[in-house]
Amino acid sequence: MPAPKVFISYSHDSADHKEWVLKLATCLVENGIDALLDQWDLRLGSNLPKFMEQGLASSNRVLVVCTDKYNAKANDRSGGAGYEGSILSAELLSDQDTTKFIPCIRNIAGKSKVPICLSGRSYIDFTDDANFDGKLLELIHELHDMPIKPKPTLGKNPFEQSVKIDLPPRLNQSSSAFFSQRFSDAFPGVRGIKKFSNPTDAVDRLKIFFKSPINFENKSPIWWWRDGDMHIDRFEVIAPDTVLIDYQEFIVDELIAVNSGAYYQSFIYLKTKPSESTNLYSKDSSEWQIERYGYAREEFGLFKGHPVSRNEYDDGSAVIDGKVVNISSEVQLRVRYITPYNLIIAPHDSPINNINFDNYRNKLLTKILRGEGTIEELTTEFLKLPKRDTF
Repeated sequence: MPAPKVFISYSHDSADHKEWVLKLATCLVENGIDALLDQWDLRLGSNLPKFMEQGLASSNRVLVVCTDKYNAKANDRSGGAGYEGSILSAELLSDQDTTKFIPCIRNIAGKSKVPICLSGRSYIDFTDDANFDGKLLELIHELHDMPIKPKPTLGKNPFEQSVKIDLPPRLNQSSSAFFSQRFSDAFPGVRGIKKFSNPTDAVDRLKIFFKSPINFENKSPIWWWRDGDMHIDRFEVIAPDTVLIDYQEFIVDELIAVNSGAYYQSFIYLKTKPSESTNLYSKDSSEWQIERYGYAREEFGLFKGHPVSRNEYDDGSAVIDGKVVNISSEVQLRVRYITPYNLIIAPHDSPINNINFDNYRNKLLTKILRGEGTIEELTTEFLKLPKRDTF
């Protein structure tokens, strides 16, 4: 499934505001959302109106970062914000039921939180920096069309004759209980911390853990956690030491099973080896990622064994062996880590699903990746987290 594509409309109020918008866009990209942003998509000498028009037209959603200055420019039709506001108003006029435009409130002192053209639209409030992670998670769920509080499944009419429909099974237990049972199946007898340094053995354990089914009608019980968090819908072994988790390629280096507390506190730590680069992107891009995050990754499409750039994947066509080929029907989205990487696999209602722990968790994982921290240190901090309520 193609990643959701969003265009970020904002005004250059100050250097701090531009940096905040860059942070927001970076977090979205890291969580599988293709964000169009002038700071990395607009080159010097580019046609600015064309960039705005194409960005607004080609995106699934538009994030409108509303500040006092942005609202004033949009209302007065001045500057870039005014130009985008004109396009936005025209689209809203032609389709008043659209949910394409999401106001993101930031630095508002005046009475009006949004420009006139967005009056009456529901918005997400990023005013309080202390709540940034929580609001970001809410936005990521919205953009992936995965509501934090999904509507219950519509039940069947008890007065109608039932029609058999092949649906995924329902999970009638908590995700922690499901995870604990799978953990016991794959790592019998493990108490405390158990390391598996043989990649083939580690992959065999993961095959047992991820045996079908892992998708259920009412919930996705198994998630993975690193800079963001995402449910796991698919697991596949593509080489003796390499697995595919959804569209992420991981060459297994070390697997650690942790069962040091109650059943709901078990988790799996996975460290991966660097994959071979696709050579589709510049070395500067990798160096920038390593400096900023401690690792580097490449997002691309795979068509009949040929890697194609993310842009070609989005366009549905690519140049292969000098010829333009339509790839839309067979191309697969992939992410490959070209440096060592690590992550945690845990149930959705694990204590690690705690926005107040996110930043510290990422720092601990980066320390472990660099050889400056230990899994024991991570486990100690993990066990301090409160149990989540389950419903």
